[in-house]
Amino acid sequence: MKRWILIAWALTLAVAGASVIGKERLLARGDVVLLRLAPVDPRSLMQGDYMALNFAIGAPILRALETTDDRIRTAVVRLDARGEASFVRLHRGEPLVAGEHLLRFQLRPSRWGTDQIQISTDAFFFQEGQARRYEGAQFGAFRVDGKGQALLVELRDAEGHPL
Repeated sequence: MKRWILIAWALTLAVAGASVIGKERLLARGDVVLLRLAPVDPRSLMQGDYMALNFAIGAPILRALETTDDRIRTAVVRLDARGEASFVRLHRGEPLVAGEHLLRFQLRPSRWGTDQIQISTDAFFFQEGQARRYEGAQFGAFRVDGKGQALLVELRDAEGHPL
């Protein structure tokens, strides 16, 4: 019995370690992609230590999903000169052209009963008492790998500067 417990413990540590290594690699090597924030319920900002997030790119992705029965969960985006992503099309496995990037997403029910596109996360957690610092956030800055996996690294102001 003890042997099985040790094996389960070792497997759990190995899976957790692999996940951490993957995220660290994404942080070090991923491309920086800015996604414009869309309005959300402002009460979450007042609850203390997190901000609910919604991204403007979700609206065109939702419209594109309405025209297909496919279970596509990757979008093709193009970055402008400062790194802000705009939606190009849903990705169906075709090769990308120069300047295009993949962005994986999830389709989730929103608080209001409609579908919502979630990129990586729907919340940004910060130190208690720092709400004023993040009130002016206009962008979420992500590190994105070649497969479209995104990791939120910071919020930025209207000019794209870290908050």
